[in-house]
Amino acid sequence: MKKFLIAVAIIIALFIALFGGLFLSIVLKEYRELESIDKTPVDISKVPDGVYEGYSETTLVKVRVKVSVSDGSIENIELLEHECGKGKPAEVIIADMTDGNTTEVDAVTGATVSSEVIKAAVRNALRSE
Repeated sequence: MKKFLIAVAIIIALFIALFGGLFLSIVLKEYRELESIDKTPVDISKVPDGVYEGYSETTLVKVRVKVSVSDGSIENIELLEHECGKGKPAEVIIADMTDGNTTEVDAVTGATVSSEVIKAAVRNALRSE
């Protein structure tokens, strides 16, 4: 009986190590992808009036937005797609960007990846003129 319990404990430990390693690998890949996103600020005052679509993604988060610009200001940001797992709280940064007329807003705590991908999608939209 003791050998059986030891064997079970070893199997459980191996599964934990395997899935822990897989999880860590995905998280590290996600943060490497975030580092590669172009975070160069966009001068919104130079973006012509119009409606622009932008997209950005990492392994776990995909975002598509529609951004309306008028008189050098962000009038509206519409979230067309946000595949994100638990990153829904990040969507509040849309109001922050619209209110501040900038993409340079703080990420939402606990939803950093989604926050950064949303901001990247908006920047990409504004650059697509």
